[in-house]
Amino acid sequence: MREIDKQPPVLTGNRGKYQLLRPLGEGSFGHTFLAIDLNTLNDRLCVIKRLRIEGNHSSEIVEGIKKAFEREAKVLEDLGDKSGNIPCLYDYFSLTVTDPQVNTQQEFNYLVQQYIEGEDLSKELKQQGLFSEAKVLALLNNILPSLEFIHNHNVIHRDIKPSNIVRSNAENNKFYLIDFGAVKQVIKGDISTTEKSIVFGTISYAPPEQIKKEKVDYSSDLYALAASCVQLLTGEFPDDSRDVNNLWNWRKYPYISEHLGKILRRMLQQTPYHRFQSAREVIESLKKHDQEKEIQSTTTNKTNNNSLEPTIVFTTFQPRFIKVLLITAIIFTVTGVFITLYRYQIQNYQGSIKTIPGKLFEDKKFGIQIKYPQDWKAEKQQPSPLTRGTIAKIFPNISSLNLDMGLFISVEYIPKSQTILDYNQAAIEQIKKSVKDVKILEQKSRALDNQEGYQIVYTGQDQIYNFRFKAMEIWTIRDSKVYILTYRTGEKLYDPFLQDVEQTMIRSFHIEPVLEGGL
Repeated sequence: MREIDKQPPVLTGNRGKYQLLRPLGEGSFGHTFLAIDLNTLNDRLCVIKRLRIEGNHSSEIVEGIKKAFEREAKVLEDLGDKSGNIPCLYDYFSLTVTDPQVNTQQEFNYLVQQYIEGEDLSKELKQQGLFSEAKVLALLNNILPSLEFIHNHNVIHRDIKPSNIVRSNAENNKFYLIDFGAVKQVIKGDISTTEKSIVFGTISYAPPEQIKKEKVDYSSDLYALAASCVQLLTGEFPDDSRDVNNLWNWRKYPYISEHLGKILRRMLQQTPYHRFQSAREVIESLKKHDQEKEIQSTTTNKTNNNSLEPTIVFTTFQPRFIKVLLITAIIFTVTGVFITLYRYQIQNYQGSIKTIPGKLFEDKKFGIQIKYPQDWKAEKQQPSPLTRGTIAKIFPNISSLNLDMGLFISVEYIPKSQTILDYNQAAIEQIKKSVKDVKILEQKSRALDNQEGYQIVYTGQDQIYNFRFKAMEIWTIRDSKVYILTYRTGEKLYDPFLQDVEQTMIRSFHIEPVLEGGL
């Protein structure tokens, strides 16, 4: 047994004994050690984090730091075994030992967690140089499902950066998200005054709202992840290359593809409202790019294969009229096949958008019922103030369509004193402010579920995929809540699917009274 920094060579916790091997790092709030779990048959390696608060902090700050440390242990215990990309918790305990720096007895909190053998990405960047786009895409595809998992459990990491992402040596291209010491549990988006006063996160990667000690949300983690990707790709931080509109200028780096550049730029928007609102949205955007590449590759292969088809060769002794007959027959056959295929595609396309009522979507919390066609899908969403409280997305079951296409159902809470006229004005102003190159086509009063409502139709420019879209929003107010239906798609697809939206969905939309206890 060896002494490390005059610390006891063996620590006795609640679930085992741990022999310290060597220090891994230290900070203003503690030290980290590599250790052996002596209660395991194979002398399992583990990481021990010891909380030690240095400096003259107020009692409130000290209490906040202790809560954050305890919260990290709880997150690892609750989520580590289930996530696949978060270290597991082995033990959590406190001991009173002699502080080697001041030579007095002091109580320390200890956290024992799974050891991930590998290098963090900040070290990998120094050793191997800039990451390729393929490596960054592998990172995103590996870490985003973990972020979706922790966010679905109302946890925000708050300190994502390259040094807090470890690539496992044992598992190829598997990344672990570590150091949840800055984790905050999200309860209605509130953060206590004590927690606001503590500086969490790393300024170079943290979004503006976190630096200002304002409320954070899931998009704050997405911002930090994107900032990490930018540094790995370019060696710079996002703020080093923003354009006149304060957007990250990916075009400055010719080796970054347009698709990845636009996704990272949206994740790095200064205002949370304009970012992706969930890890799932980023995953779907990356997936859409892969699907487009696959379709493009398949089309190219088909073209190449067609060019290799055997050519009919006519010998010199064949009469000319036989050649003419054969060529004519081939032309008519090919033309007939193309006409048949064209008719089939048109019929199939028309069949895919015809109105077939029958499916029912319900949300009992808000008392919402709506029917949608058989050939559409419905997905529940996580409501958020930043997404205008979107609770569902209903969209055609055609994978090649744009990801943002569909009917979105949202619910917003408003003051009891706010009238529909007040809301109309505020909503229209928000649309004008947030939509790029917006053009209002129609505004009018319209009933929704036999209630007074309002409708607006407008076009705008999608900032990620750079296409013109068309949208219709209809809303009504009931019991201090605004119920909003938003139909959005590319301009050319707007009219073909409008019948489904109007006749099946908007017509069937119904709000059931909800008892107060049901909320």
